[in-house]
Amino acid sequence: VWLERELKRLTKEIHTLSDENMECADELIRIGAPVASPSRALTGEPISVDQVEVNAAGCCSRTGSQVSSAVGKESSGCSVRLAAGAESMEDDTDGLLLSRSESKAAVIHSMVSSMAMKVNAVVMNGSALRLTRGVQAMVYLLAFAGVVLVLVGMAVPLPDWLLRASVSYSEADSAAPLASSASGSSSGHSEAAHHRLLSGGGGHDAEVDSHEVIKSIAVSLTGCGLIALTVNLLQQPLILGYLLGGVLVGPNIGLGILDSGAHIEKLSSLGLIFLLFMIGLELDIKALLKMGKIVLVTGALQFPICAGVMIGIFMGLEKAGLSFGEGPYASMYCGMVCGISSTMIVVKLLGEKGETDTQPGRLTVGILIFQDIWAIVVLAIQPDLANPEIMGILRTFGMIAALVVLALLYAKFIMPAVLYHSSSNLELMFVMSLTWCFFICITAILPFVGLSMELASLIAGVALATFPYSAEFNGKIKYIRDFFITLFFAGLGMVIPVPTVSAVFMGVFVAVVVLAFRWLGIFSVVCLLGGGTRLGAISTINLSQVSEFALVICSLGISFGHVKEDTMVIIIWTFAILAISSSYLLGYNDTVYRKGSALLLKLRGRSVVASEEHAHGHGEERDIVLLGYHKVAFMLVAEVKAKSPQLLDRMHIIDFNQAIMSKLRDIGLQCTYGDISSPDVLEHAHHGEPRIVISTIPDSMLRGVTNAALVTLSKKVWPDAYIIATADSPEQASQLYACGADYVLRMAKLCAERLHKLLSENEEVFGGGELQEIFDKFKLQDKELRSNSGFIRGFKF
Repeated sequence: VWLERELKRLTKEIHTLSDENMECADELIRIGAPVASPSRALTGEPISVDQVEVNAAGCCSRTGSQVSSAVGKESSGCSVRLAAGAESMEDDTDGLLLSRSESKAAVIHSMVSSMAMKVNAVVMNGSALRLTRGVQAMVYLLAFAGVVLVLVGMAVPLPDWLLRASVSYSEADSAAPLASSASGSSSGHSEAAHHRLLSGGGGHDAEVDSHEVIKSIAVSLTGCGLIALTVNLLQQPLILGYLLGGVLVGPNIGLGILDSGAHIEKLSSLGLIFLLFMIGLELDIKALLKMGKIVLVTGALQFPICAGVMIGIFMGLEKAGLSFGEGPYASMYCGMVCGISSTMIVVKLLGEKGETDTQPGRLTVGILIFQDIWAIVVLAIQPDLANPEIMGILRTFGMIAALVVLALLYAKFIMPAVLYHSSSNLELMFVMSLTWCFFICITAILPFVGLSMELASLIAGVALATFPYSAEFNGKIKYIRDFFITLFFAGLGMVIPVPTVSAVFMGVFVAVVVLAFRWLGIFSVVCLLGGGTRLGAISTINLSQVSEFALVICSLGISFGHVKEDTMVIIIWTFAILAISSSYLLGYNDTVYRKGSALLLKLRGRSVVASEEHAHGHGEERDIVLLGYHKVAFMLVAEVKAKSPQLLDRMHIIDFNQAIMSKLRDIGLQCTYGDISSPDVLEHAHHGEPRIVISTIPDSMLRGVTNAALVTLSKKVWPDAYIIATADSPEQASQLYACGADYVLRMAKLCAERLHKLLSENEEVFGGGELQEIFDKFKLQDKELRSNSGFIRGFKF
């Protein structure tokens, strides 16, 4: 949608250009520029998006100097304006072309920001932002106080005189109950009447319940919005604001506006269902399975290792005198529920960072899927922990397999026809996607199936993941999901109890144990399977919290008589502490990994690349250094291997992905494991003076560093080297040149140059039948490149 609007904006600019100066427009038409005629612009005749793209691309192909020289001296003033306009359109169109490539998200974000600035400028003119700082502070303070006053008014019972005034304006059937209650005790009738007014004055329990639900939603969102805005201004995670918003309006610590979070809890479970459905829609099962034994073995062993070790530790400490609560299974419950991580928190934060489809992101999601399966196993054996039924567990797995088969059969034979006939109406498509999700969910909760709706929603999403409409579904559902997720965290905030020294101490202690033994259950397993330290560390950091499902399991444990409420208090504090800490850890997971690994290596008295240098030399003879190894570097190596294999002996790759290095060394490349954003690493990784340093990864794919920072860093470490960097846009290219880059790669520009060469060199055959031969020639070259570079099949980006 944003791209289409931006293309329309470009059309208006072309029209404006032709309207403002007729002579210049005629001159452009004379030299062949596809400028819209003034009559067409004035009449407002609609232009299709395809036509706009052609016009914009045509204008982009002519630089300002070409336009200026074609117009001539007679209209030099007009040509200057046209030159500036053409250069501006070249930049805009570059951005639009770039949006078709890997950096689509970055360009759309830039467009949204640009348009938001224009809209905000209009809105700001009539807001308090035009006032002086002192007056602004007073206005904001009054507004903040107004919201707080409303919340306090909801919490404090109305005085008798105000109740009588309210009754006088209400209907007779509402006044009667209030009048009768006024004869009772002063404290009791005030509060009852107050709640009566808030519930709408209805007389039926169902009506009161419905109004209580609406009231709970309204109060929760008001509290969350107030605190989340403050938290955001302080640059803290929004999850913290939602939790504190729930605390503010909840019954334990805050104002006590809501007696419990029961209504919110029932509604917020929809947020988890929508979230898991969206995960399934985005889940690339093939990519997940290509990780092979790493994801399968780690996912299968993580929960048994973490839960088993923590249960043993907690039971030993309980015998030593440390209490985890009353009940025969208190220590077991604390260890068992802490073995599962929070799907809601992890997936939300991964999605915000755009890391769901990275290698650590895929492994994280894979482990979460296994954790959900283990949670179902726990629920199956929970009623009788002393004597678990193996047949019940096998039956659960059998039902999961049956539900997967049912979903895949529908997705294979039924859903393509349903979605095809619905595709002409976006509203119907959206409804059908929700229908599909909840159809699988209600199938899962049938009495003879006995599965959870959350697992069923994930299966429903995976079944539709290969459909071309999955992105459309995600785009529509995410706003509903965010609404219910906010309620979800507000509900969790409401159950946080009044802090006591013993409860907070136990919560902190259990949280520390969880953080420590996540490394045993994830990091150690990934490293033993050859996944590399970075993959294991980032995945461990991502999963360093306790699942909200732990509260459900513990609640069921109370109903079974396994534990008491004091154990639940410990679990709640553990969850709250880790939910807040993981928001920071996951938000800066790559930075935490880099700083932590550097610190550990320093404590061990080793440089970050010492072992690599010892095994593979220092690289003095290599004069081409590649900082990072991703898609462009990957294709460059394939091209060099096929056409100029002698250059392989001059290339040196520095990257943190240890899994790829053995394959690259097999073809003659030197590889060093290290962090390319660290000057110490670069200095130790390559002791010689390289001739050329190349950064081929765009900023949209880099983590914790930018091309501008790499250029500055490379100039500092290797001052005499030529630096080649990569830009996403013309503005970034200008910035990189200003930082000292000798040449800047722009993918859109390079593709355009290749197409121009193809068209210009073969212009004479456009009318004949030789085009197919030319295309066959290029395809044959690509095929030969692939066959000569067989090593590339082992890589996955």
